[in-house]
Amino acid sequence: MMKRTVFIPFLLKTLMALYLVQSLVSCANIVPPSGGPRDSIPPYRVWAKPKDSAINEQPKEILVMFNEYITTTSLQENVVVSPSMKTNPLIESNLRTIRIRIKDSLAPNTTYSIQFGNSIKDVNEGNVAQNYTYVFSTGNYIDSGRIQGNVRLAESGKIDSTLIVVLQPINNDTAIFKNKPLYYAKLNGKGNFGFDFLPFSQFNVFVLPNDYTKKYDDSTKLFAFLNAPVMAARTKDSLKLYAFQSYLKGEKKKTNNSKQQKKNAAIFKYTKSLEGKEQDLLTTLSLNFEAPVNLNDSFPIVLADTLNKPLKDFSVKVDSANSNKIMVQYNWIPSANYHLILPQNSIKDTNNNFLIKSDTIAFIAKSKAAYGSCVVRISNIAQFTNPVLLLTQDDKVKFSFPLTQSNFTIKLLPPGDYQIKILEDKNKNGKWDTGQYGFGKGKMQPEIIWIQSTKLNIRADWENDLNFSINN
Repeated sequence: MMKRTVFIPFLLKTLMALYLVQSLVSCANIVPPSGGPRDSIPPYRVWAKPKDSAINEQPKEILVMFNEYITTTSLQENVVVSPSMKTNPLIESNLRTIRIRIKDSLAPNTTYSIQFGNSIKDVNEGNVAQNYTYVFSTGNYIDSGRIQGNVRLAESGKIDSTLIVVLQPINNDTAIFKNKPLYYAKLNGKGNFGFDFLPFSQFNVFVLPNDYTKKYDDSTKLFAFLNAPVMAARTKDSLKLYAFQSYLKGEKKKTNNSKQQKKNAAIFKYTKSLEGKEQDLLTTLSLNFEAPVNLNDSFPIVLADTLNKPLKDFSVKVDSANSNKIMVQYNWIPSANYHLILPQNSIKDTNNNFLIKSDTIAFIAKSKAAYGSCVVRISNIAQFTNPVLLLTQDDKVKFSFPLTQSNFTIKLLPPGDYQIKILEDKNKNGKWDTGQYGFGKGKMQPEIIWIQSTKLNIRADWENDLNFSINN
């Protein structure tokens, strides 16, 4: 009996010890928590002093608290205060709070908005509180006027989201040249803009680069304007503005770089526009020099056949837009061989250099098989004034065709991909013309180019098709 009594407690203790060991092992195998779904909710305001949209306030300090810890980035680039103040408010953030200190006196009966753009985000996940705006009024109501619209570049039809739209009073015609705007708005990625909390007043509307002055003080700046003032209203149709540069590259004055001329004084070289030894059927043959050149009529350049017999109806001249270039124009015959004969004294540059010796350039015109043709069918051209079809590559116009009929055929086009654009050619000169505003040139809107979603792919020795309806 005594032996049995001793054994049972020992067995129980052993079993309990094993149980404890097993429990400890089980506890050691901890499965980490899944963490739940990622936080995708941006921070939002939970409290403000003065409260958001408060009236009859003249605050020197504004506090805005969010539901979670925040950080701010690029305040200088993102924050827009409307109407603008002489001294920008001092804005800083700490934990969940933004503090705004106003140093200027505020205008009476005025609604102020502080737009933070995308500068506020939470600390953990970086979720952005997009376009958060704090509003208050020094009067007894919040203004609710609105102006909205879209801006595109007139010459290319593209969007430049670095531009801003500015509002100026209608009783000051020179304000855009002299004064910073009271109100300005940035463009989004689609070229859209919007002004909110405006007084029910009329404004002149302009577009400018977002530089320090925010004035039209340089005609090389991108610029746009509306022909008539706009009344801010609760609901308003979307405005359309087309930005242009009044001062174009072609208007630049020619300069005489004497150092460069001396550097090239002993050199008289040129390059040819030929593709290997082939001449494009659709372009002129050009010779490009390192300095401006003149032609010597006593020793003319001659375009000839392979027997050096001069051809008829060709022309040789210095390019009016680039005096470093000589242009040889001719109605090239497909697959024909040519000689361009350059006498030694036929060309002289501004350093009085001539060719080292006479030269003959042998080349062949491309064959028709190197090109594709295209059948064009375009609908709704009647609603446009003098529309012109532009075929562009890398934003450069390669070919243009006035649209006098809906269906036509282009017989020769080099292979490649083309972006389709439409120019409304008001003055029928076949090219895009810029606008002007002030600087002694009066006011004129630019001609407008619209990018079309349709693309054109041309394959060599193939009849290609282009079918689309013009969208503006």
